[in-house]
Amino acid sequence: MPTTFKTRVTELLDSKGIKYRLLSHDKEVFTCEEAAKIRGVVLEEMVKCILLIDKDNKYVLAALLADKKLDPRKAAESAGTKRLSFATKEQIKEVLGYTMGAVPPFVFDADVKVVFDDEVIKKERISISSGDTRSGLELSPKDLIGLIKPIRGDIKKD
Repeated sequence: MPTTFKTRVTELLDSKGIKYRLLSHDKEVFTCEEAAKIRGVVLEEMVKCILLIDKDNKYVLAALLADKKLDPRKAAESAGTKRLSFATKEQIKEVLGYTMGAVPPFVFDADVKVVFDDEVIKKERISISSGDTRSGLELSPKDLIGLIKPIRGDIKKD
């Protein structure tokens, strides 16, 4: 659904004909909890994206439902790497090109492996960041996963 609102994320979705619903708001938000409340969506349908780095300075973006906690060991195993640490705000901006709290699961400034938790695909719809702190996007997880073809695995804490 093309709109006048544009980010690199919406431009790619529009170019591929992937339908989405724009969830705009006047206030900037930086957490999934804030975003769910202001956008009128449930936290269990939001996807949070966490940037991780390994000892060789290779990056992995973990995407999982916002009501779950990430298990970095499981993410490392799924990504085929060893130990992963959380990236800094500065690394997020430099590597991905986005502000912390507005990270979508694709369209980055650098080569980054993307790992999705298996539970994301089970949802009927999900909400992701548009790359802008004042809007999110609601779409089908099947459409998104079909587009970006991430590594998939169980990356959440039990």
